[in-house]
Amino acid sequence: MKPLYFKCTLLTDIVLNQKAATEGNQKSLDFIPGSNFLGIVAKELYAGLKPEESLELFHSGKVRFGDAHPEKNRKRTLRVPAAMYKPKLGKMEDGLYIHHEIGNPDEYKDIQPKQCRTGFYLFENKRMEEVEVKKSFAIKSAYDKKFRRSADEKMYGYESLESGSNWLFEVTLEDSRWESKIKEALTGTKYIGRSRTAQYGLVKIEEFNDYINVESNTCNSDFALVYADARLIFLDEYGIPTFRPTAEDFGFKNGKIDWTKTQIRTFQYAPWNFKRQARDTDRCGIEKGSVVYIKKQNDADELIYPENPLVGVYQNEGFGKVIFNPDFLNAVPDSNGKALYKVEKTENDKGNPEVKTSNAPLFIYLERQRKQAKTEREILNSVNKFVEDNQNDFTKENFASQWGTIRSIAMQNKYKTKLVKALFDKNEGYLTHGVAKDKWDERGRREKFEKFIEEKLDRFSDKDFQSAIINLASEMAKISKK
Repeated sequence: MKPLYFKCTLLTDIVLNQKAATEGNQKSLDFIPGSNFLGIVAKELYAGLKPEESLELFHSGKVRFGDAHPEKNRKRTLRVPAAMYKPKLGKMEDGLYIHHEIGNPDEYKDIQPKQCRTGFYLFENKRMEEVEVKKSFAIKSAYDKKFRRSADEKMYGYESLESGSNWLFEVTLEDSRWESKIKEALTGTKYIGRSRTAQYGLVKIEEFNDYINVESNTCNSDFALVYADARLIFLDEYGIPTFRPTAEDFGFKNGKIDWTKTQIRTFQYAPWNFKRQARDTDRCGIEKGSVVYIKKQNDADELIYPENPLVGVYQNEGFGKVIFNPDFLNAVPDSNGKALYKVEKTENDKGNPEVKTSNAPLFIYLERQRKQAKTEREILNSVNKFVEDNQNDFTKENFASQWGTIRSIAMQNKYKTKLVKALFDKNEGYLTHGVAKDKWDERGRREKFEKFIEEKLDRFSDKDFQSAIINLASEMAKISKK
């Protein structure tokens, strides 16, 4: 089959509901189904084709319109495999585990591995880089034509994919005679998704010749890992959708599915046919990202791989594409399932993200509270570190009264300059005269305290600086008493 590669740029937000329902909380898909691109071409070509031509182009499966995934580094990303697990309450950066490669589950009882289910990643050079699919939500109201205002009790919400992002997809065809017509009908400014007559759905589609696919590997003859690049729909012997396909459904004539090592997720929805103004048959199948483990039936035989990476039905709409034995499903040898690929942050991802602000009073207040909470955490962390590093220098003598006096001085001086002068001034500072001076000169106590002061002097405001000294004196007084 000959592939044609395209890039889809979102010029506006687009609405692609997960389900066709009209009530309740409607969530958007995180990819663009191939049926949208099929619809674009059908709108341009269907009326001018003969019945046998339209059957071949749109209904036979000889032309397949693939799903569009987010683009990263000029490559099409993939849904995170369902066979990948991460520590419960942890991040993927903390470590990944391959389900079918775990031989001793007891080793991971403490971390309680949890299945990864969402997100698109670029798999490259044994590292995974996430691509964020940005979404937005808007509340809308139906329009009352009679009174020319918003209709009563007809509010609804749209979750949409944000504009500005790039998506990559492919169209594969058996007969190259359709190539020029498909390119002409598909490229340019088009509309997809819901609410196309309003503010949503405008996209720009263009050819993309630098498209790079993740290739299948067929070197393993003992078992095969089938990764669902697209959604998969299988029919049983009675023509009913099934969630339990056989190895033969995947093209393996001498294999069987090991369900104990298989990780699949399912979906169900009823597509809306705009031409007939009615719903089609429910689509029930296996969600993209699922991983099927197929082993050979007899130990003496070798597993024979199918030549076609397309399985199941509705292939013309983007369903059915699989990848055999992708590298990212491998584990480190003799590691009890630790993934070969790791999630690492790039240089652009490091550091604090840019925070967008607003002039609204609520956002101003929340931003102020966020900064204050961050400063308080920094103060407490620095105080705890000083206590941990220096507690031995202040416990051999009764220093509680010394810290109590420092706390009193800090409470009486709310300005940094006055507080530092009250403590360290050569002529009248508390720590430079009398009995306190002798005690603080021993073991470099004053130098350590001065270092703590210097680190906070320029970074904190008067109020936060005062709070840091009060907190430190209170904590050190407790330690000295002990």
